[in-house]
Amino acid sequence: MKTIIVGADPFPPYQYYDDRGQIQGLDYMKVKSVIDKMGYKAEYIINDWSKIEDMLVSREIDMAFQVQKTSEREEIYYFSEKLRDAATVIVTSLEDTSLGDINDLFLDGGRLGVIDNYKYGEIIDSIEKEKKIAYKSLEKMLDDIDNGLIPYGVADLGVFNYLNEDNTYKNISTMEKLIFNRPLYVVFNDSSLRDKFNQCLR
Repeated sequence: MKTIIVGADPFPPYQYYDDRGQIQGLDYMKVKSVIDKMGYKAEYIINDWSKIEDMLVSREIDMAFQVQKTSEREEIYYFSEKLRDAATVIVTSLEDTSLGDINDLFLDGGRLGVIDNYKYGEIIDSIEKEKKIAYKSLEKMLDDIDNGLIPYGVADLGVFNYLNEDNTYKNISTMEKLIFNRPLYVVFNDSSLRDKFNQCLR
């Protein structure tokens, strides 16, 4: 039985290591079920996206999941059919959560926290770099927003709700008019592996 190496970045509740060091998560289970249907064994690696991407480029891994599509990435990888839609939301510790235009965030010199090297889709990615503050982790960004160190940040809505399940971030609210849907995919180094995955995904 063929063994393939699969990578993803930590993104609870979609893929993460639990307290026992076992991989859990909604997207992990979905991808695993497709690979099982393909008749392959798989080894899974959850690590920072920069490391997963390096391993993908160097062909140390065969595929990676929960990936945002860009024209640059389409030149390098083979993309699956859509895995699922994700909701990206702007979060803030400011009282006014009613803004409906993302450009209004920057009228008074506001800056937007983002995760370094993440792709959020055209609306977020096209914002000038000087208006953003890059973070290594979502948790650090949310801590800074909660403590009033930066006014706004970008978060996956499902991840934010998971991390805030126990009201961890008491001062943070979501901006309901600034939620953006984006499709996520699985990427491959081999087109035939992609085609077989798509067939079983359907």
